[in-house]
Amino acid sequence: MTNFHDQKLWQDAFVVLMEVHDTFDGMRGSSDEEIVEDCIESAGQVASKIADGLSRQDRRFGRQVLLDAIGLVAVVRTHLAVAWGRGLVSDEVFKSMDDKYATLTDHLQQAR
Repeated sequence: MTNFHDQKLWQDAFVVLMEVHDTFDGMRGSSDEEIVEDCIESAGQVASKIADGLSRQDRRFGRQVLLDAIGLVAVVRTHLAVAWGRGLVSDEVFKSMDDKYATLTDHLQQAR
């Protein structure tokens, strides 16, 4: 079994996941809790899906799982945009995380 922790693709997803947590954890319990939870959950799903794809023995199936992660990245980017639109994050924070997810999408398309 491949150790996904050693793979740059997963590491990149994990770094931005931690940024999402750093940004939104303090907002739990607020009136915007639903979008906060959506951001955190969807970011976690991206990292998990990448770990799944990198752990597969069957390379073709693993590649398909990684391609599926692209859709999950679109979900998290949409949730982040809603959070930005509602004023929960600054322009700078949104742009930074959104850019990292855009780069992650590019790397997912080139993976395996």
